[in-house]
Amino acid sequence: MKRKVLYIYYEPQRGGQTTHVLNLVRNLDKNKFEISLIFPMQLVQNQSMFNRIGIMSDPLPMRKLLWNPKSIVKLFQLIRKENFDIVHVHSQEAGVLARFVSKIARANKIVYTPQCTNIRRTNLSWLYHVVEKLLSYFTDMIISVSEYDRQRIIQWGIPPSKVITIHNGIDSEGNNIPDDDATKLQSLGLDLKVPLVMQVGRLSHQKNPLMFIEGASKVVRQIPECHFALIGDGPLKNEVERCIQVHGIHDNFFCLGWQENAKELMTLADIITLTSRWEGLPHVLLEAMACSRPIVTTQVNGCSELVKHGANGYLVPNNDVNLWVSYILDLLQDQEKAIRMGELGNARLKEMFSLQQMITKTEKLYDNLIADQICN
Repeated sequence: MKRKVLYIYYEPQRGGQTTHVLNLVRNLDKNKFEISLIFPMQLVQNQSMFNRIGIMSDPLPMRKLLWNPKSIVKLFQLIRKENFDIVHVHSQEAGVLARFVSKIARANKIVYTPQCTNIRRTNLSWLYHVVEKLLSYFTDMIISVSEYDRQRIIQWGIPPSKVITIHNGIDSEGNNIPDDDATKLQSLGLDLKVPLVMQVGRLSHQKNPLMFIEGASKVVRQIPECHFALIGDGPLKNEVERCIQVHGIHDNFFCLGWQENAKELMTLADIITLTSRWEGLPHVLLEAMACSRPIVTTQVNGCSELVKHGANGYLVPNNDVNLWVSYILDLLQDQEKAIRMGELGNARLKEMFSLQQMITKTEKLYDNLIADQICN
């Protein structure tokens, strides 16, 4: 008999969260699990993507914390009607209300993956920790995507037996870019014959794109022909454009906006970077490893579990622009080292962060929870 699993997640625009959930629902054993999905109305254009892989999906009006009352009622009724074996809630935003609704709807087992343990308003971190501890009383298992975050969750007073680390995982075969995509990138103004440093991420306070721009301006002073590409969109778009003008690097810098084929375009970069103030276990770094590119990233949360400093990339303290610049210059000036680091990153991905490892561990967790449910 197939076991019924309901996924619930929130993300304002498609990114790492959607990639993570899509990887799970696409690859879980369909002979064992029947998957349903609730996701935010903002991503309704992605419903066909889920439908193509046989997933019953339903977009609901959601906000970060407060949902439309009709959405709450609909979720409650769905859980009561379908009697899911497991309700798996993803993201901090969905984690509060969806777990509460799941509990009062008498969900059999509740699993929660926060993806990250930071919030933007650091002055309210204490309140967030209290809320997470309270919600943990009716959460059967919390999945942390990094060991770093698992230890933080335990420090909040949540029992270690309730928190397990399952790293994000992706296919390790890399992404070969078709000729037409290469042509498209050239049409955006990039010269494939010059060094290219790329960052992929939402233009938001968390991702700190202004650090990327400041660093780029310092690199250009020493390597004037170097190009920088920023793929993504978000609330800091206007500030990003102003910052590029202030630093006078508009001829070297390319804001490409949201690109559906971003992970394929990454194969054209010499270096992939991430300047985030906080992360979970970022998919963009996994994708950089998949296409054998060296990485320079801030040393936040799970980034140090992906990048072994000096082996497949470099780790930089949060907001340390000068050290970031020195590592970018080191890789641009030593192509053999950059290639070697990229290859080591791909090998590390295959060994520790494969998609199959993530799927196997998740299925084992579900099996254990369902077996416990039957015994009780």
